[in-house]
Amino acid sequence: MKTVTLLKGSFILALFGVSTGWSQVQNYDNFFIGNDSHFYIGTDSFTLGSSAQTKTTRTASTYGVLIFGAGATASGAADANFLDGYARTMGASEFVFPVGQAGVYAPIAAIPTTATGVDAAYYNANPTTIGSALDASVTAISSTQYWHMLSASADAQVVLSWRSSSNVSTLTSGVLTDLVIAGWNGTSWVQIPSTLEVAANSFLGSNATLSSGTIITDAAVDLNTYSYFTLASKGGVCSPLITSSGVTKTWSGSWSPSAPTLADPVIISTAYSGSLACNSLTLNANVTLADGQSVEIVNGASGTGKIIMSSQASVVQRNGASTAPNIELTKQTRTLRVNDYVYWGTPIAGDFFSQLADAKAVTGALTGAFDLKYKYTSGAGGGWSALTATTTGKGYITRVAPQAPFTSASATDKIDLKFTGVANNGDITVAVAKNAASPNGGTSHNLLANPYPSAIDGDKFLIENPAIDGVLYVWQAGTAPAAGTGNYAQADYLTYTRAGSVATSGVTGTFDGKLASGQGFKVKALNSGDVTFTNCMRLLGDNNSFFRSANASVAGGAIDFDSFKLSMTGANGVFSQILIAYSDQTTLGYDRMYDASRNSVSSAMLYSIFETDNAKMAINARPSFVNTDEVPLGVSKSNTVNEAFTVSISDKKGVFTTAGVNVYIHDTVNNTYHNLNTGDFTFSSNVAQLNNRFKVVYQASALDNTDFNSYISMATINDGTLKVTATIGMTEIQVYDITGKLIQVENANGELSLSKPFNHAEGFYIVKIKLENEGIATQKLINRE
Repeated sequence: MKTVTLLKGSFILALFGVSTGWSQVQNYDNFFIGNDSHFYIGTDSFTLGSSAQTKTTRTASTYGVLIFGAGATASGAADANFLDGYARTMGASEFVFPVGQAGVYAPIAAIPTTATGVDAAYYNANPTTIGSALDASVTAISSTQYWHMLSASADAQVVLSWRSSSNVSTLTSGVLTDLVIAGWNGTSWVQIPSTLEVAANSFLGSNATLSSGTIITDAAVDLNTYSYFTLASKGGVCSPLITSSGVTKTWSGSWSPSAPTLADPVIISTAYSGSLACNSLTLNANVTLADGQSVEIVNGASGTGKIIMSSQASVVQRNGASTAPNIELTKQTRTLRVNDYVYWGTPIAGDFFSQLADAKAVTGALTGAFDLKYKYTSGAGGGWSALTATTTGKGYITRVAPQAPFTSASATDKIDLKFTGVANNGDITVAVAKNAASPNGGTSHNLLANPYPSAIDGDKFLIENPAIDGVLYVWQAGTAPAAGTGNYAQADYLTYTRAGSVATSGVTGTFDGKLASGQGFKVKALNSGDVTFTNCMRLLGDNNSFFRSANASVAGGAIDFDSFKLSMTGANGVFSQILIAYSDQTTLGYDRMYDASRNSVSSAMLYSIFETDNAKMAINARPSFVNTDEVPLGVSKSNTVNEAFTVSISDKKGVFTTAGVNVYIHDTVNNTYHNLNTGDFTFSSNVAQLNNRFKVVYQASALDNTDFNSYISMATINDGTLKVTATIGMTEIQVYDITGKLIQVENANGELSLSKPFNHAEGFYIVKIKLENEGIATQKLINRE
């Protein structure tokens, strides 16, 4: 075995011919290979020196090449040292090219079909220097990097890598499963079927995440067709425009000559009821759809008839350039009370403001069920103002009028609103605005509307519109208490990301990102610009109520999170919920499509506090779970009156469903730890904002309640007497009120039991017991006079 060592200060320039036979090379200084020159490593390893530069020319057709024989490998590559140029593998097994450029190490691997030579290099540049056209299979490509791989006779599976500087999170809008390999075919960048690699298969030795990983083509790629590769985000999957069969199917009480398919033109000659799929639709009579039924049309509709739709029926067209049918859609609200607001969409074209006056309660006889109607203007100087006309794609709200049956605060009913006109179809573009002076404030939020007579996939809408944050805010009217007694939960905005959703009341269920027809919703603009609704977002189903069963799936192939929800309740119907979620795809930074700031009008709200900028979060998506993590909590309310609140845990998933994983609230004022797995946490506050007292933690330095139960057999307050009994000696007992104020201290002197007068007001108290073994136990007690 021969070793070539390039001594400090030396320089080797291979200008002509081929150097052969070396089995191990390490460069301690600059190593350069010129045009039409090769340096060959037969077997063993080429080690890149930590302070050296290894470089070849990049001249088309005549570039220099560092050649690796079938058994040769490379080692030592990093951001400070890599091959800046072209390498070649002469093997037929996976080879990792140690390539990079401009301070970026960006390896690519090939699995050649034959051992006849495959070349590769990395370019730290925008792939649009090769070409900018995108095939429909991709929505975006990397703006920072591409690779060149070519061979005279071999095909190869291609493996690309990425790192934090690749901005994969931005490229895919935080949806790693949308990452694909794109190849340039001479005309456009085209998606090449590919798979994210797990640690066992990746040359990086780790699972793919948004910050780093590898992705491999599913099969060998023809390197004569594709020689440039980059990372891309796959295009939205749209239903195909099926070619007409030319065989017309007619309904005249029965189908003739047979029932239609999506390939067949259809004529409705007499009234028809039920779902229908066709290539085109001629309405010489009406079609009636009940809840859950649908009409799907590949192309256009014509005729004098219309489609009469119940509230949860759907009409979907595939061809956005085709004519749309006339529809009569009756949307029915959920149960409402007087002065409740409803956020509406625009399922028909044009200005239909006059139709809002015809809204009527289901059990009522009067129209005009809504007395006030508002629109929302975003941007500087924006806010609510009277609605005088409807605009396609722009949401608006209406208020329930104080007329029969809404004649008292307890009276409830649903309201029907009929939309009659031409259905919207095709791309619909709507302007959104950001208030630069208040980027997280209300005037940077925009009120939009589902513009179609079908549900839309909210995930697709968010992914394809980078001008807005990756969060949906859906208004929920006040909700009746589950037991039928007590206060209604306050109206507020439900918050949804791909990490999950947080509700506005204790109603069991979860929102899955599907926006029903006729639904208005809010989004936050990241920049002033446009958003676009497309037919690719439309759904044949999922057009029912906003809340689903508790085990409903999250749309769009969301990541599996270890997560839980915390809900804070209080007087006057206060309900405020947050979600804390962990995965290897999210970070401590803000992750679009997963994190969500708090957008709430509740008189009191719970939030987690974002460590990077102290933002108030409704949904906090964090890296993979570790039990040393701490999540700061905050509480704000609209007054300084002393109020009591209760925090409970629910919807535990993943690791949080396993035994031994506890979720504590750490009261940093009292230095107490409350295990939410064993019961709710209650506190009171008389300040408008409380940001420095509470944290969510997963281990306690003080004993948790399980340890307390091991040492304390009884702790009570009865008839003005505090009694505490322990199985080992106690040194001191401290009593705090619910605000965290120390109100009583007793010296226990190693006793196993203690009984002391307790002359304090009715309410909640925290007892902290210090033990002779230096343990500390806490318990929450109630004093009832």
